[in-house]
Amino acid sequence: MKYHLRIIILLVLGLWCMSAIAQDEDKAKVDTLDANTIVIKAGNVKVDSAMAHEKRKDSKGANRLYADAIKEYKKLIKKDKEMFAPYYYIAKVQFKTKDYQEAITNYTKAIIIDSTHDDAFRDRGIAEVELSKFDEAKKDFNIALSLNPNDPVTLYNRGKLAERGKDKQPCFEDYEAALDLKPNYPDVLFRRGMLYANVKQDYILAVGDFNKVTELDSSYYIAYFWKGKAYYLGTDYKSANAELSRFLQIDSNSVEALIMRGAARLNYDDYSNAIRDFDDIIKLEPKNFIALANRGLAKGQLKNYNGALEDLDLSIKIKGDYSPAYINRAMVKYMNKDRKGGCADLRKADVLNHPKAYELLQKYCKSEVK
Repeated sequence: MKYHLRIIILLVLGLWCMSAIAQDEDKAKVDTLDANTIVIKAGNVKVDSAMAHEKRKDSKGANRLYADAIKEYKKLIKKDKEMFAPYYYIAKVQFKTKDYQEAITNYTKAIIIDSTHDDAFRDRGIAEVELSKFDEAKKDFNIALSLNPNDPVTLYNRGKLAERGKDKQPCFEDYEAALDLKPNYPDVLFRRGMLYANVKQDYILAVGDFNKVTELDSSYYIAYFWKGKAYYLGTDYKSANAELSRFLQIDSNSVEALIMRGAARLNYDDYSNAIRDFDDIIKLEPKNFIALANRGLAKGQLKNYNGALEDLDLSIKIKGDYSPAYINRAMVKYMNKDRKGGCADLRKADVLNHPKAYELLQKYCKSEVK
């Protein structure tokens, strides 16, 4: 029995020793972890915590944590001024706090130390865009892509910058290259969709991109507005109404969305609901001449001619060169059997170069067209 007991004790002691060795080894790993990495991790944790505070709309807590993160990174600079990482991370924090000039300064210091990091050039370019330093930003994006041609984020930012120019083809090229690398990139899909709508006037492709955006991220609510706009421009007014209504559930005071939805409703003869949209706009902006002109036309369609003319007269009083108001007032006068007054308004709209004025003069006032 004693012999067996001794063996058991030795086995237990052996297991304890192995455990102690393992603990010592783990402890040694922590102790020998690169001090710079520890400080950078500490700073990054504080940045993550600051961003969580931002989501809770606690700006004071966020700013305190950002300041603490910068202190962590500066500890490294005191030890060694020739390190890339702390300057880079300080710049990233400064960008988050919208201190763009200081961010550029520290990105530059990082790049001077080590110019092989494409993300430093890319991020400096993004900060330069915020300060309208567009030429410098373009150079930085180009350098970043020379270092790493397969970065979709740099391609996206260079494409977005290129939208400022007259030639939009480089934008499409950068966006399509970015999507080849990252097909489910909502920001790129959104920007390309806007270009399809505004530049190529391909509303089907535009709607396709906006659909993908909302499928990937249902909270990307501005895409609902643009989807509605693309439907509107493509004359699918009922679909425009549906998408704009989704957007207005989130941003009920968007004057632009209300005007477009009201106009869409006008176009498929939903005059009462169109008037409600224009009423909401005029509550927000009593001198909105576009809403007044459109509400006037809607009232005219419902045979409220006095109310219609009151709105249209006020629209023209506010902005005397707004040609659609003359077109709308002409139509209301014509419906109210005031042919002479209607033709006078159409002639005024023609003088103001409204694209449909001459055609309407031919239709309604042919005997008076010279």
